[in-house]
Amino acid sequence: MENKRRHNRFAIDSMKIKGRIMLSKIVDIIDISLGGISLKTDRRLNIDNEYILKIEEKGLYFSVKASVVWASLHESRKSANGDLVPIYAVGMKFNDASNDKISELIKFIASPGQEKQVAAATRLAKDLRFHMRLRISDKGKAVLDCPEEYAIRTISMGGMLIETGNALPVEEKIPMEISLPENNSINFLARVVSCTPVTDKSPEAYAIGIEFLNMPSDHSKLLDGFISMLA
Repeated sequence: MENKRRHNRFAIDSMKIKGRIMLSKIVDIIDISLGGISLKTDRRLNIDNEYILKIEEKGLYFSVKASVVWASLHESRKSANGDLVPIYAVGMKFNDASNDKISELIKFIASPGQEKQVAAATRLAKDLRFHMRLRISDKGKAVLDCPEEYAIRTISMGGMLIETGNALPVEEKIPMEISLPENNSINFLARVVSCTPVTDKSPEAYAIGIEFLNMPSDHSKLLDGFISMLA
């Protein structure tokens, strides 16, 4: 990575400095009930972790917190460059939405011909909360906010090497955050410059090279102060 070659790099594994990747992914809805949802995604989601699910359909905007209750490898697909991409099936339960709110959502995204099932689910909301599931058409989409934690291995003023559980596409630009000591945090836009599997880790992990982009000046000063302390 060009920027890292221009700056001194410091290994900070022992300091356990972590950060978050602010990821949002478009996911395919498989089915939905008053109690939860199942979907397909190309990211591995951890059991019991909570995420924010956003659905917009026919002018209705719906946002709900949901926790992962099960996940399994569903299939593999070829990417544009020929790589195999794992696709996971994930089941989630809704954490903070009323039956009425979810019933309204289901009316909009249910497949044609399911009107009677939707009406029944609405009338018997408590009894069917975790049982009646409605299959969604192929057009059922949602946006899943899935911030992912990473550990920093080396850092410089130009970038860093991190380790995380999911691969990131090279050249992708994503918002990220670093949590520094004394409750300081740094936010910035990052460019992925490399992504390599870590062969001796279980579960799987990836070493990812990051270049800092568009870091606010006050956050850059925080980073400079941290690196000066390391030096």
